[in-house]
Amino acid sequence: MAISAMEKVGVIAHHSLRKGILDQLQDLGVLEITEDEKDLFDEFVSPSVELGELERRLGELSYCLDFIDKYRSEKLGIAQSLFPSPIHMEKEDFLSCSFDYIPLYKTFLDWEEELNNIRSNLNRLNSNLEFMKKIQSVEVPLENLRGTLYTRSFLLEFPPKKKEALEEKLKERNLAWLREEFPGKGGNVLWWVIIHKSEEEAMEEVLAELSLSPVSLPQPFEGTPQEIIEDLEHRIGELQEEQSKLIEKAALQEKFEKEFKIAYDYYLSLWERYQSETKLLKTKETCYISGWVKKEDLPLVEESISQVGKEWVLYHREPKEGESVPVSLENNSWVNNFSVLTHLYGLPNYTEIDPTPFVAGFFFFFFGMCLGDVIYGLVLALSGFIAAACLDISDSTKLFLRMLAWGGVGAILVGTFTGSWLGDLFDYFPPSLSFLTTLKNGLMVIDPLNNPLPMLIFSLGVGIVQILVGIMLAVMKEWKRGNYAVAIMDHLSWFIFLVSIVMYIVGIAVSPLLASVALPIIIGGVIFLVATQGRHQKNPIMKFLSGLLSLYDLVSYLGDTLSYSRLFALGLSSTIIAILARTLGSLFGGYPYIGWLIALIVALVFHLFNLLMSGLGAFVHSARLQYVEFFNKFYEDGGKSFKPFGYKTKYVKIS
Repeated sequence: MAISAMEKVGVIAHHSLRKGILDQLQDLGVLEITEDEKDLFDEFVSPSVELGELERRLGELSYCLDFIDKYRSEKLGIAQSLFPSPIHMEKEDFLSCSFDYIPLYKTFLDWEEELNNIRSNLNRLNSNLEFMKKIQSVEVPLENLRGTLYTRSFLLEFPPKKKEALEEKLKERNLAWLREEFPGKGGNVLWWVIIHKSEEEAMEEVLAELSLSPVSLPQPFEGTPQEIIEDLEHRIGELQEEQSKLIEKAALQEKFEKEFKIAYDYYLSLWERYQSETKLLKTKETCYISGWVKKEDLPLVEESISQVGKEWVLYHREPKEGESVPVSLENNSWVNNFSVLTHLYGLPNYTEIDPTPFVAGFFFFFFGMCLGDVIYGLVLALSGFIAAACLDISDSTKLFLRMLAWGGVGAILVGTFTGSWLGDLFDYFPPSLSFLTTLKNGLMVIDPLNNPLPMLIFSLGVGIVQILVGIMLAVMKEWKRGNYAVAIMDHLSWFIFLVSIVMYIVGIAVSPLLASVALPIIIGGVIFLVATQGRHQKNPIMKFLSGLLSLYDLVSYLGDTLSYSRLFALGLSSTIIAILARTLGSLFGGYPYIGWLIALIVALVFHLFNLLMSGLGAFVHSARLQYVEFFNKFYEDGGKSFKPFGYKTKYVKIS
């Protein structure tokens, strides 16, 4: 249960063997090709001209898949979107991909262009239609707004309260004008006003004084607004019909989705192959392949290359100090389910400790404490295990589902000890099922509803254990690096000091003898910390003050410990909401005939809500305790994932 040991591998071969060796390595999928050690050879292998062509093809195929997804007749469900099923293929079938996607790609481009034009025209026509409906009552052809040789026309829209003022202003100016009035939208008034062209400037001054502006047409129109509306609706209907036919044709292309996905992964694997070739070094007669491989897989690499020819030589070595080494976590099957959490936070450096085994145990227990109900845990465990076993999904998704399922197992255990079986539902069973109530009460160790203090103390105690484990891991890490002074003075001293404080507090409660033993250790710990924590200071006074100030870290440890009270709080809230679900359901149970059905539905809805929200809270807060309170004691991320050269696929799973 650790980080896999890595070896640096270098292969020098005659250039005639390059293709065969790369074929073997890609099939094997255990070597991560790198491009370091440039000083050994003359130059890199030149990038293939096909690399740019492959990138173009990948872009085209990605466009086709987006097009199909955009216009598919039925949108994918949440389960299909979150857990897409891979396409299973034999390697030989995958490598013989011959799907000619170009005609369909060009068709998709044409259809998309047509649809974009239709959308643009529809937006314009709908905008015009909306405008025309505002002046629909006007019974004058709109082309008359252009005026004549001697007249000028205005279409005005204004609230009725300005009508009298407008008439007075026009009379004051002694203008020659005609107008026809129409009802407008929103209680406004529409005026069609005709004046002599020589009085246009005076008319504009009147409108400016009243803060009025003539209605401006979005484009030239002919006919009355009602006639234009009928024409617009007809044209919109035609375009919508044309759009629907195109979308229907686009939706039918979903039948080619599988072929597009296979072609995409085929070209993606080719791209990775040519991209890897650009990392190779060469001379006139030879090529050089370097990379990282797990130590246990080194014999496989040698055996694989030996099948190509004899004109090659392989050397390997252990990583050098300070070298950037890829990281691959290696744990047993149970712990591996929780590697999702480590990857989510960030892989450790190659020289670090793999935290996954410790995270697995603590997360399992913390999740169980937060969810804290037997039935909820049973539902989550069965759902996770069955989904991981039966659904055709990626391996990483299966790991995540199994991690949640094991969290459900933890909830079953904690719920058994705290007596939460759908809250207190088992206490309300009829006498015929009283044996279940007796069983529940017999297995219960702590009753957090009636006596919450023991559960709170237990939660804080679990937190203290994890913090102490984190400090000991820091001791091990520094000791492994040879930093013995740091391991003892900065970490082991705090470990002993904190343990002695816990012993003293426990001793006060249960055993004065234990407290009397712990007190000298506490005093000694204080003296040791004050004496050593300021050792980097040159001034003796500053050494003392820095050491004394370091005791303030005790407050930080206390804050970290109090953070674990959330385990108690979340578990208690889960139980209380379950009780609320039972209570609300019982309120409807008294209705005749269908009361029991309503009660059942209400209770199920609330229990489902509680399971989802409590499960989410259990995951988030259990993970938070790992990342914030545990990892900061010893963990250093920054490791890069081990990515061996192979068949890089997004949709296809190669057998």
